[in-house]
Amino acid sequence: MGKWENWKQRNVRAQEEGRVTPLAALNPDSPRVDDTQWVERLAICTGCPEFLATQQCRKCGCFMPVKARLTHASCPLGKW
Repeated sequence: MGKWENWKQRNVRAQEEGRVTPLAALNPDSPRVDDTQWVERLAICTGCPEFLATQQCRKCGCFMPVKARLTHASCPLGKW
């Protein structure tokens, strides 16, 4: 099995366990939220004191416009 297949299997397992890997955004099979939910999530993030000017979360380090798009992702502070 190649590296890509191994990565996809690990990614699927992580999603089944409710975890999101940073590379999940690159997987075209990763489930994504609709635009309305994405905008709602980002609005919560931008109003949070942990949201940095780089559009990253201070708590998890993720780039939030990407993370907020992923269905299985969640806010490290439980806000969404």
